Parts: sequence; structure tokens; C-alpha cells
Amino acid sequence: MKNTIAKYLIEFIVIITGISLSFYVEKLNETNYKENLKNQSLGRILKNIEVDTKDFKFNLDANKKSIYSTEWLAERNDKLQLYSRDSVGYHLNRAIFFNTILVDNQEEYRGLQNSGLIELIDNENLVTNLQEKYVRHEFFKKIEDFILKKMSLFEDFSSKNLRYNSYRTDEIGLSNDRIFIGRKNIPYNIIESLKDKRTYHNFYTFKIKERLEDDKILVDQIKKEINRK
Repeated sequence: MKNTIAKYLIEFIVIITGISLSFYVEKLNETNYKENLKNQSLGRILKNIEVDTKDFKFNLDANKKSIYSTEWLAERNDKLQLYSRDSVGYHLNRAIFFNTILVDNQEEYRGLQNSGLIELIDNENLVTNLQEKYVRHEFFKKIEDFILKKMSLFEDFSSKNLRYNSYRTDEIGLSNDRIFIGRKNIPYNIIESLKDKRTYHNFYTFKIKERLEDDKILVDQIKKEINRK
């Protein structure tokens, strides 16, 4: 009788152990699967950051050109007759029209967030920095919208005072060959409005530079998270 009880007890323990191991393996496989999904998403975000970096550098260049040309016009407006109409048109065109539109890809981050996989990220600073990155992107877009609205103030003036010489573009692909056909001195209110617009370009470039540096840190954090054991 005792042997029978012992036999069934051993069988029971074996069954329970087998079931427990099965659940453990299944849980482990599920955890590994989710971990792989998380790392795949982070890897795609790394690729997106590469694209963002190129876009940021382009935007930085375009905004700097607009700032430079605004300052060129403001400093010389009382003696523009000393400069060719081509030069005045060149800088006026850049001061008015060199603006940017940030187009980013947030799909991977939103997927990571909505799926709950972001909770698997071990580094809390990485989670915070990812959130900050995409909040900042939305902020950039609002600044760009504001600059574009400022640009619309010059539509009437530019249509009456600028004429295309050709559709030639500069090294970043923006049209730059226009001639000034108006009076040699640009009206004071136009210069002041350009200076006002320049203020937002300056703020935008400052924030873009910050984002570029922050993204370098973010890249390192993502790589460490992907490679952690």
C-alpha cells in the first residue's frame, strides 16, 4: 500500500513539475519574443534618427541662410544702390523663402508605446528621452508653422519686387536666382518684419542644434539597451 502511494506521489510530482516547466518555458519564450520585438522597434528608431539627423542638418543650413540674408539686407538697406539688383534679389529671396517643414516618422515609437513593449526598456532615462524627442519634434513643427505664417506677410511685396532670372537652385536644392525689380531701398516695415521672422529662425536653429546633441546621447542609450544581456 505504501509503495502504491509513493508511486502515485512520484507520478504526481513528475506531472506537476512537467506542467510547471512547460509554463516556465512558455513564459520564457514569450518574454524573449517580446524582448526581440522591442529591440527590433528600437533598431528601426535608430534608422529613423539617422534620417532625422540628415533632415535637421538640412533645416539648419536653410535657416542659417535665411538669417544671414536678413542680416545682410538690414545692414545695407540704406545703401542698397551700391549693390547689384541680382545681389539684392538673391538675399531678399533667401530671407523670405528659405524655410523648412519637418517630416518625421514616429510610427515605430508609437507602436512601441501602444503595444506596451516600451515597459520592457530597462533604462528609464531612455524611455524619458524617447518621449522628449518626439514631443520636441511637434514643437519644431509649430515653430515652422509660425515661420511659414510670417512668410505669408511678404507675398504681395515679393510678387511685386522679385522676378525669377532662372529656376537655378543652390547646393541644398532651394531656388536662389531672383532679381530685385523694386526701389533700391526696401521699405522699413518689410525690413522690420524680416528681422522679426529672423528671431524665430534663430530660436529654431538653436533648438535644432540641441536636438542633434540630444540624439547622439539617445543613439548610445538605444544601442546599449539593444545589446544588454
